[in-house]
Amino acid sequence: MASPISGGTTFDVGAAPQAAAAQPQITNSAPAAPVKQDNKIDTKAYTVKLSEDAQVQLLNTQGQSVSQISVLTDLSTKAVDGYLGITQPAPATIAKK
Repeated sequence: MASPISGGTTFDVGAAPQAAAAQPQITNSAPAAPVKQDNKIDTKAYTVKLSEDAQVQLLNTQGQSVSQISVLTDLSTKAVDGYLGITQPAPATIAKK
């Protein structure tokens, strides 16, 4: 006849094996400073001063007319024409008989 085992045991046949608890890693170096992540957009505005010629060329490529460019840049239409390479036709002369 078999006799039962008396006393408790630390081994439980029906229990799932337990994972070892994660231990913090200890290092001798100083902890790194936290990384600062700035999600804000830099709103510092930078301006560039364009020459009159560059302003006229830019406005022209944006589809502005000579008269509009003249008003926006405070230049005469002749000056705007000059920057754009537009030449005025010579006035017609009437031939005398």
